[in-house]
Amino acid sequence: MRHPFLVSDRLYLRRIEEKDLEGNYFQWLNDQTVTKWMRHGIFPNSSESMRAFYSSQTVSKTDVVFAIVLKEEDSHIGNIGLHAVNYFFRSAEIGVMIGEKSCWGKGYAAESISLLSQHCFNRLNLNRLAAGAVAANIGSIRAFEKAGFIREGIARQAYFCDGEYHDCVNLSLLRSEWQQGGKVEA
Repeated sequence: MRHPFLVSDRLYLRRIEEKDLEGNYFQWLNDQTVTKWMRHGIFPNSSESMRAFYSSQTVSKTDVVFAIVLKEEDSHIGNIGLHAVNYFFRSAEIGVMIGEKSCWGKGYAAESISLLSQHCFNRLNLNRLAAGAVAANIGSIRAFEKAGFIREGIARQAYFCDGEYHDCVNLSLLRSEWQQGGKVEA
């Protein structure tokens, strides 16, 4: 394991490293299948834009992106981010991307969400985590729900893709819900 920060049964989270920008990460963000339901992918990503993003992440006080790494193979399969961290309101947003298509549907997203949620509640003393997913992105919604998140509303026609507007599902997890068992042990 290379610089693990948070560790679960099958994976670990570590800070994104500059060398990740040259690997699969760059390809994932330019793959329309991977980015279909994400804000990325509207325009091609360049190595310059990736480096600018990386530089902004290394100094940000409110956003951090982690590499999701399979322990057994030590392979980077996706990313999970903690965004808009607000220490006054004790809240943040979580976003996740499993870029390796061979890893889709295996519970890695839910496991990484659960792992990061545990850190947010136990170490960062946050009270509320929020997430959003396009309603058609069933896999993402299921991953958040498996990790204990609850649907709290719909943002109507909030996302545009393939010539159509799509609703987005807003989800959240409160510390009290998480303490009552709203977490997975993937």
